[in-house]
Order: sequence, then structure tokens, then C-alpha cells
Amino acid sequence: MNVLPSPLLAPYVKYYWVVKADETTAIQTVPSGCIHLVFHRGGSMYFSDGEKQPQSFIRGQLSGPGVLQSKGGIDMVAVIFHPLGFNVFFSLPLQLIYNQYVDVDSMEDAGLKELKGNILHEEDSLACIKLIEHFLLSRITDWHDYNFKRMFHSVEVISRQVEIDVASLASQTCLGVRHFNREFSKYIGTSPKEYLRIVRFQRLLHLLQNNPGTELTELAYGCGFCDSSHLAKEFRSLTGCTPTEYLQSRKPHSTFFSKGSRLNIIKKI
Repeated sequence: MNVLPSPLLAPYVKYYWVVKADETTAIQTVPSGCIHLVFHRGGSMYFSDGEKQPQSFIRGQLSGPGVLQSKGGIDMVAVIFHPLGFNVFFSLPLQLIYNQYVDVDSMEDAGLKELKGNILHEEDSLACIKLIEHFLLSRITDWHDYNFKRMFHSVEVISRQVEIDVASLASQTCLGVRHFNREFSKYIGTSPKEYLRIVRFQRLLHLLQNNPGTELTELAYGCGFCDSSHLAKEFRSLTGCTPTEYLQSRKPHSTFFSKGSRLNIIKKI
């Protein structure tokens, strides 16, 4: 179930995920272009190497795919932020958590730890979302500095334009390429070059979501890939499988371009 945020939080939060499943389940993760704040209230989740995922965590930008395995039922509430939304509530340079799952308990944030405790003791999922909204609303500040606005503009351009490069983005923000790369990584959590790659992939998922059966050549042209071979190579790099294998096992859904999203359930064990 996807729940939209209140109007005051809508500029910063895309939606809330509420995921419940009684079965032992495998879940695929792919780069989304967004920061996630996740609270597990059910059984534990494990990475493919057997390492246990934190019970509550901040997920940084990812560069590749992964598979999580539940051991027991899933009961999860997650906040999916807009690309720069996380920065409004937390003073954490996002390049430091690239490809990481940061345990809430490891952070020096008493308020977030208190929120985690309240959520774990609240049985009703919608009541949990109210707790999260109260927490986030208490932290909204009008601190947007000039570089924040520059990066916001850059993300808007990336989301609208299929063909754009880092030099053009830097020029539009009146920053040198090196300075732009540094500021973008700090506010978004990955380099602009990598982010362009992720958004191109998310645009592909969005086109497949809304136009199933579209030929790869047409998708490649519409999303800014060099050709269908380039598309297939990038697709495998970001999902771990070919486009055909992906479409045979799940429905495409773009976190970045959709108002709502759902986890990709690969299989039930």
C-alpha cells in the first residue's frame, strides 16, 4: 500500500510504503534515485551474503541491484523522499552513505531513535505514518541555501530532459564542473554522471510501466541510450538480469517517475 504525504510534506516526501506479507519472500532492490528511511516491524531481512539488514535504517543511493530475503513475515513502513527531500530533515552529507544501509541506532539522532521506538510499539501502520509525519513536520526549516536551489534545478532538468550532460548541468548552475560534482554528490548522494544513468534507467521502467510491449529499439531512443545493445547492458548492470528476464518475473515500476511505487516481489519461498 502506498500512502501520499500531507500537503506540507509533499514537496519533500514522495510517498510512504506499507508492506505486509506473511510468507517468506525475496525482494529485489534496484537504484531508485531517492533516499529511503525504512522501519522493519516484522521478521528480519537478509542480504544475499547472509548479513542481516538493520531493523531500521537510511538507505543511501545505490549503484546496482540486490536481493533481500525475509525469514518470517514482512511488516515494513518506509519513507521515500524526493531527490533532495531528505536534506530538509537531516544534516547528513549523502555522499558518505553511498551504497550503504545506515542503522538508525548508529546515528547520533535522539529524535530519530525515539521515532523508531514508537513505531516498533505501534501496531497500526497508518498510525505509524502519523508518527512519522509529526516527526518530519517538527523538523521542517526554511534553510535552503543557494547550492540546494542549484541542485534542485539540476534534478528538475535531469527529470525533464532525456539528453543532458554534466558539463551542461554545471554551466546552468554557474559552477565549474569539479565544484558542481562535489556539491551534487553532497546533496544527492552520488555523482551527477551516475545519477544521469540511474534516472535514464528509471525513465525506461516508467515507459515500460505505461507502454508494455514497446520494442527495445524504441525504448532506447526514447530514454537516451545509444542503441538497444547499450540499453540491455545497462539494464543488466542495474537489475542483474536481461529486460526479457525482468519482464517475465515482475511488472516494471519506476520509483523516480511514479507518484506511488511498490516493491518487486520476485518469488515466494
